[in-house]
Amino acid sequence: MALSLSICAAEGFDQSAQIGFRYGPNLSWGVMGNTPFVWGQWLPQLVGDLHYTWLEPLDELSYGDSLGKNPTYLKMEAAVEVSPFYGGYLAGLGLRPFKTNPQFEFNFVYESYLYFLSNLEMVTADVVGGGRIAETWNADYVTDNVWDDDAADWDYAQLFDFGVSLEYTFSRGALLGASVHYVLSDISTEFDGKSYDYKRNMPVFSRDFLLELMCYGRLPFSSHVAAIFETAYYRTGYLRNGGNVEKESLGYGRIMAGPHFSWCNGFRNLTLELGGWKRYKSRFYDGSISQEFLVQLEYQGYFSFPLNRNFTE
Repeated sequence: MALSLSICAAEGFDQSAQIGFRYGPNLSWGVMGNTPFVWGQWLPQLVGDLHYTWLEPLDELSYGDSLGKNPTYLKMEAAVEVSPFYGGYLAGLGLRPFKTNPQFEFNFVYESYLYFLSNLEMVTADVVGGGRIAETWNADYVTDNVWDDDAADWDYAQLFDFGVSLEYTFSRGALLGASVHYVLSDISTEFDGKSYDYKRNMPVFSRDFLLELMCYGRLPFSSHVAAIFETAYYRTGYLRNGGNVEKESLGYGRIMAGPHFSWCNGFRNLTLELGGWKRYKSRFYDGSISQEFLVQLEYQGYFSFPLNRNFTE
């Protein structure tokens, strides 16, 4: 069986959608957490979400069916997310119009979040006497300064994500894909424009743009076990005022790989990934190599609807 589908917004490749999605309504809940092997520059992440996706087929109506090979559809989605640092929602539209292989998908996602005592003043340009990016862009600085009594109870962030993905499905169901995202970010802050994006784990200006490049793949061994990999590169904007650099372009790359387990006809999914991350300029990093190794665990379950049909039928 060859399935081809991805959710490539800021959170990356949704491997469980390969077998969990049906035409029509899809409602899932999930929990994802990651941490470095050694505490240091990487801020551990933990987020839970409830995600609703409607897939409207562009061919014949087939609500409840699995997607099959080279599906075409209009996608409408909405989700709520919560983490120790922020909570909010997203809403988006997507279109996969061509019944070809490879397939193109176009997406727009609007994200709106509230920071929970977590908006920080970050150094975004290395200046004499003004601190270094590597000194603030680390877990110690963040955890020492969030949830402070002097911090605002709530701060607001909104993002506009424009993305396009290209995927090729092989004869036995293996998948290889890539996506590009251009994200406009707007974060309320009292810190002269300096803030932090907890979802992407990097400093940003209050008004910034981010470029996200992703490559991902899935190799199924059976209907229950597959190997996956995903790479991502994040880059922020650059701001110069006359002869002064107010904000440098910051960025880092990440690569993760591991097994994906599914059961209950794709309605239950567990993924374990190992990998690492690296900042593209050495002067933005003052940690050790051991702090650049990551482990990530994700669980995602889908609710069943009366019109859902079993994959084996």
